[in-house]
Amino acid sequence: MACLYFSCTENQTVTNPIKHKNDIKLLIKFFDDNAYQASLGTFYSEIDNNGQIVSQKIYNVALSRMIYGLAYASNIDTSYLKKAQSASAFQINKLTAQDSLGTYFNSYFDISSNTADSSSSLDIWQQAYGLCGLSELYRNAPNDKVLSQIHQFHDSFISRFHDTVNGGFYGNYDIQKGKISGSKSLQALVYPITAYMENLWLADAANRSKYEPFLKENVRIAYENGWNENLGWVNIKFDDAWNVCSHPSSENPCFKVSPGHNFQLASLFLRTKNWDFLTAEEKAKYKNLGIAILNTTLSKPIYPEKNLSQGFYSEVNPLTNEVSDKRKTWWQHCEALIALSLAGEKYEVESTKLEQFYFNAFPDKNKGGEFFYLDKDNVPDLKELKGNIGKSTYHTIEMIRFLNRKLRNT
Repeated sequence: MACLYFSCTENQTVTNPIKHKNDIKLLIKFFDDNAYQASLGTFYSEIDNNGQIVSQKIYNVALSRMIYGLAYASNIDTSYLKKAQSASAFQINKLTAQDSLGTYFNSYFDISSNTADSSSSLDIWQQAYGLCGLSELYRNAPNDKVLSQIHQFHDSFISRFHDTVNGGFYGNYDIQKGKISGSKSLQALVYPITAYMENLWLADAANRSKYEPFLKENVRIAYENGWNENLGWVNIKFDDAWNVCSHPSSENPCFKVSPGHNFQLASLFLRTKNWDFLTAEEKAKYKNLGIAILNTTLSKPIYPEKNLSQGFYSEVNPLTNEVSDKRKTWWQHCEALIALSLAGEKYEVESTKLEQFYFNAFPDKNKGGEFFYLDKDNVPDLKELKGNIGKSTYHTIEMIRFLNRKLRNT
């Protein structure tokens, strides 16, 4: 594919102060110092806790999330924009392929062998988050060529994953076999919206009709099937008709749950307050469920101090509320802070406690970057990579973006 060239048509150096500006700069610096390859104009993905490059693979999701972080941070330092542009050009040139349905993202490109992943199996996580960085780049530096490329990926994404019979999206697609039956999940409903579609709806105002049907359909299905009110946990796995997987027994649940997915579902519903294509009645019911999910989740036995001052655990049996993993995961805390920020002032105390915990515990103040896991006593897991297939700058910087939106009441 031809290389994309970008021109910044809008200087968005922000005049309002950005909360956690230094945290953004330090997080980007870790990858800039340790993962950036000037000769390639891009970033290696697998980086250990000391900043050492573990492999020469460049993963689509990690790079896209790096582009997101750089694009947003260009409001702080305009020099980040050039790196976001060069990394996105690398993504288009080396991490994409094409078939009869259009363009799609490869999982990785290996510099050592000069080859891209050639698997025929595509999953919605990697395809949706492949558009994450390009969408944020377009929002900060609108460009017709970029938008045309995004539209190609979006149209192909819809063709591959959308279920025209039961609605929503399948979670997996095979280039030879087509949509994969039995692959529907809560993530297949949420990721297309939170990874790129809502952000693109915001930025690409002239083409909102391309996104609105899917935003509306997915949030409706999530409202009808995504929440188990009796258990107070999200439903994760579904059949093709969006019937939730039944649990054989309390000792053998069909799926375990992450509290982060409760918060993520709540944030999905709370985002709808700005969706002007919904009716007032629809907005009200989605907001009410989002608040109900937050209330329920905040009362769960997942908090070491029975409040958010020390974060929360990572995995739970939804039938018994028994914690099955007492580690604390960086991305789940980001999702919680996004959801709390969208609820306005209602959870100001909880949000403040969690925000203080996050920035005290997850960033590595000695070697840079941030830890993936903390144990139950907040000791970092030094074996888990700080940069991997999906981890770069996105979750933290997206969370900071939402915290700043709350400050500006937007």
